[in-house]
Amino acid sequence: MISFNNLPNTVRTPGAYSEVDNSRALKGLVANPYKVLIIGQKKSTGSVDLAKVVAITSENVADGYFGSGSLLSRMCKSFKGVNKNTELFAIALSGGTTAASAVIHFSVALSHAGGSVSYGGGVGYLLINGKPAYVTMTSSWSVTDINSAYKTMINADTKYGVVASTNATSGLVLSAINSGIAGNYLNARFNYYDGETYPATFKDSVTVTGFSGGTGDPTLDDVWSVIGNDQYHVIVNPYLEAANLTSLEGELADRFKPLEDKWGHAFTGVRGALASCTTLGNSRNSPHNTIIGAYDSPTPPEEWAAVLAGVAAQYLNNDPARPLQFLNLTGVLPPPSNNRFTRDERDTLLYDGIATYIVDAGGNVQIERCVTTYQTNGLGIPDASYLDVETLATLAEIRYQYKAKMATQFIAARYKLADDTFPVQAGSYVVTPKTIRQTIISLFTSLYDKGLIEDLETFKTNLIVKRNETDRNRVDVLMPPDVVNQFRVLAGLVQFIL
Repeated sequence: MISFNNLPNTVRTPGAYSEVDNSRALKGLVANPYKVLIIGQKKSTGSVDLAKVVAITSENVADGYFGSGSLLSRMCKSFKGVNKNTELFAIALSGGTTAASAVIHFSVALSHAGGSVSYGGGVGYLLINGKPAYVTMTSSWSVTDINSAYKTMINADTKYGVVASTNATSGLVLSAINSGIAGNYLNARFNYYDGETYPATFKDSVTVTGFSGGTGDPTLDDVWSVIGNDQYHVIVNPYLEAANLTSLEGELADRFKPLEDKWGHAFTGVRGALASCTTLGNSRNSPHNTIIGAYDSPTPPEEWAAVLAGVAAQYLNNDPARPLQFLNLTGVLPPPSNNRFTRDERDTLLYDGIATYIVDAGGNVQIERCVTTYQTNGLGIPDASYLDVETLATLAEIRYQYKAKMATQFIAARYKLADDTFPVQAGSYVVTPKTIRQTIISLFTSLYDKGLIEDLETFKTNLIVKRNETDRNRVDVLMPPDVVNQFRVLAGLVQFIL
C-alpha cells in the first residue's frame, strides 16, 4: 500500500489528485553556508542598541551602527577586507572602565642656543594601529606646532581608533576610543617602513610611551542569551581575560554536544613576546578556540583575529579539510623582521596552543598553521586529536551532512520503523536498519568523493546500524570515518655517493 501525507483514503469527489514529497529529493551533499559573529564595543554615537545582533553588509554599515573607529567597527572592516561574501553579524557589548592611552614626546633641534625655532624640515612617519599618520613639517615648527598638526590629523580621521590631545608636559596623548583592557594592545610607532627616518626637525628621536592603563572589558556571558539557538560557525572575540575565554570555550563546547549540534569556532588574537604567548596558550585547552600570536605588530590583535576569521570562514566553508596554510592575511602588518618569531619559536608556540604566521618575501603575512588551544585530554595526556581547526571543521561538516540527509529523508518524512525481516512495500513509509545503512553508505560515498574522508571500504566494513533493543523507536549507528588529513610536512633524506 502506498502511503500519502495529504491525500486521505476516504476522498470520494472525483478528480486526479497528486501530492509532492521532497523527502527523497536530496542527492549528494547539501549547501552549508557559514554565518559569522563578531563581538566588540561601540561608540555612543553608534545607531544600534547594545546587545543586539545586526547584519553587517558593508564596511560603511559597521561605521554607522557602531561608530567609526570603534573596536567593533574596526573588526568588521578588517573581516570585510578579506571576505565580502560570508554572512556577517555583529553584537556590541557595554563595558570598559578606563581607556588606554599612549604619550608621544617630541624634541626639536633649535636654530641657535636658547632659541625657540627648529631647523630642518621633513616628514614625521607616525603609524597608529597600522594606519599612516604622516605629517610634513617645516623648519620653523616648534613642539606646539608638531602636536597641533598631529592632533588635527588624528581627530579628523576615526580610522586610527584613537583621539588625540596634549598634556601638561607638552606630550601628544593618544587615547583609545573604547575603554577596556583591549586598548592596551593598540600601537603607535615611527619609521616602520624601510627608508623612513626622523625629520631634521627632531633633535634626536621621539619618546613613545606605549598604550597602557585600559581596564574593565565587557563580559561575554551577555552574548549567549542574546544569540540563543542561532548557529554561528565562526565567532571573533577581542577579549583575553581568563573569565571571558572560559565563558567562550564553555559555550562553544556546549554547542558542540549532540543535542545542541551547533558547532562554532572562535578566533582571538594576542600581542606578546614568546613567553607571554606560550603562557596564555598553556592556560587554555579548548578545541573550539584559536589564538594567533604576534609580537610587535603595528596591527592590533583584534584585527588580526578578524582577518584570520575572515580567511578561515571563506576557505573552510569551501573545503573544511583543505589546509589553511600560506593563505594571505591581507590588511595585517608583520612585526619588524628582528621581532618575528623564529622557526624554533613557532614550533614551540604550536605545541603550546598558539596559531602561527609567516611573512613571505613581499612582506605579506600568511597563515602558517591554524591550531586550536587543545593540547591534552581529560587525564592530562598530550592529545593531538583536535590540534588543527581543519579537523573540527571537517567533523562538523560530516555531522551536518549526516543530519541533513537522515532528518530530511526519514525523520521529517515521518517514517515508520521495522526490522530488516519486514517486507517493505514501495511507498509505504517504512524504513529498516538495512535501508538506513545503505543510505549512510551512499552519503559517505559522496563525502569520500569530495575528499573529506578516506578508506571508504573500511568504513563500510565497520559501520554498524542496529535497532535499539530497549527503545524500539530508535536506531543506533556507529560511524567510523577516516577523516582526511592535511599535507603539511615533507621529510626527505639525501644519501649521497662520491
